[in-house]
Amino acid sequence: MSEEYVYEASYFPGCTMKTGVDESNRPMEIVLRKLKVKLNEIDDWNCCGSSSGHALNHEIPIAMGARNMSRVPPGDSVIIPCPNCYRNWVTAQYHLQREPETLKEYESQFGRIRADVEILNIYDLYHKLLVDAKAQSKEPEGARPLKGLKVAVYYGCGAMYPKAIRPVDQHRDTVERIMKLIGAENVSWPWPNRCCSAFVSAVYPEIAEELASQIVTGAFESGADAIVTTCAMCQMNLEMRVVSAKLANKLPIFHLNQLLAIYLGENASEHKDWWKFHLVDPVPVLKKTGLWEEAPPAA
Repeated sequence: MSEEYVYEASYFPGCTMKTGVDESNRPMEIVLRKLKVKLNEIDDWNCCGSSSGHALNHEIPIAMGARNMSRVPPGDSVIIPCPNCYRNWVTAQYHLQREPETLKEYESQFGRIRADVEILNIYDLYHKLLVDAKAQSKEPEGARPLKGLKVAVYYGCGAMYPKAIRPVDQHRDTVERIMKLIGAENVSWPWPNRCCSAFVSAVYPEIAEELASQIVTGAFESGADAIVTTCAMCQMNLEMRVVSAKLANKLPIFHLNQLLAIYLGENASEHKDWWKFHLVDPVPVLKKTGLWEEAPPAA
């Protein structure tokens, strides 16, 4: 690993993060660079088997996970930004480690499978690096704490999985810990893990609108200025359904990467290409909380 990096690992973007979500990917690149992290995209990766895959056949996501693990270079950990992708990876790993015949079957198809590979949520990595910086009694270079911003942390159901596949040292409130570390205020609210209905929204939009309305209303009534999530599907679905439901009290939904980038010194007003993708405009909240500074006019 080069001396300019403090951490290097393999990276699995997943279908959603790879094919869209520029408003999360662009700030993520900035955050990784400022935290001195190098992630190397896994060569020739495939879908994790989320959504319809596991509904059609239990073996589909295990096979997809097995092939992905066969692509991880020796010695590397894997960082995953999508909660659903992470859950599918660790579920496949659980079966491969405990079912020798399953492992043998897929190794006959894909070659050597790294069933023991360390798999991390990207926000677990963020938390570790921020804690390490605080332990040295210093903020990351250029840091600007998000004082005055009240957030409702939203994990959605993608971050919920059985205890058997949850690492023993993984916190259940990692994003709240990150928010505290970067100076934002967490509000206590009722729906941090409630399903947003993303996977049924196209078939049952009325259910999606009802669930999304309850989630956003719960955050608003708890005093939040905004919701923050790590799930791109949740972010998109919540904003889309809240707009279609014509809620009076709309809240912007930030990606974690966006708030981390601002904390690490990025001027929100210089990244209007992030905010234009939001269906609920986050700029008024950024201005109200003093996190928006108008960029000086070009010379």
